[in-house]
Amino acid sequence: MKPSAELHWDELENNDVKDLLTSLKAFIRSLTVDQSQADDIFQETVLRTKRSKQLSDLESPLAYMITVSKTVLYDLQKKSVPQYVDIEEVSIQSDDYSPSNIYLNQQKLALVDNILLNMSPIRREIFLLRRVEGLSRDDIARRLCVSVEVVKKHLTRAMVEITVKLEEAGWLEDN
Repeated sequence: MKPSAELHWDELENNDVKDLLTSLKAFIRSLTVDQSQADDIFQETVLRTKRSKQLSDLESPLAYMITVSKTVLYDLQKKSVPQYVDIEEVSIQSDDYSPSNIYLNQQKLALVDNILLNMSPIRREIFLLRRVEGLSRDDIARRLCVSVEVVKKHLTRAMVEITVKLEEAGWLEDN
């Protein structure tokens, strides 16, 4: 491959630039099995690199682009993790009181109970104080001698955990 001083974006037909991009694609494909995600990461990496640097300015273009691709992957993963889940929107009980639905509701509640039992004691206590006893975040923080941020963190994580486990069990669809 040519030294980076001789590589330019406008020479994308250049074999050295093609080799660089092929190596980058191979690296990105090793990060994810999802082909469309790999393509998205590749495209975003090239765009970010092109916007921020000239290839000729880089001492090691491949190393730089690999670092950028890791950042792009991190950004994509960060977006895919729910930052907030409103447990009020998650219905675990049906308004239909037929024997089969009563049984299904009991199963859902048993699952939620099991999820709560498997949470850390502080997370479970914060969740129950907020959602069952209706205490404010400030009141919970004072009662447990923790910061409001700790309360918010545990509430969010508890709600995400409950939501994810209910989804995995198939209970959040119209069952």
